[in-house]
Amino acid sequence: EVHCLLDGGPPFRLEKPFEDHYRTVTTRELDREQMSEYNLTERAHDGGSPSLQSSAVLALRVLDVNDN
Repeated sequence: EVHCLLDGGPPFRLEKPFEDHYRTVTTRELDREQMSEYNLTERAHDGGSPSLQSSAVLALRVLDVNDN
């Protein structure tokens, strides 16, 4: 079984919609004027012996929507 963790916290979190799938979702609406970029690290590890692990950095850019 693989376990995933997300470093970076709000406004993002991990969801596990299926047994072997994870997805990163927002916890609130993003505002480019407040923060235009996010760097998140997702880490995965299994329960084996020895345990295998991996990580990936997600560099996210927020695009602006005309809100006038």
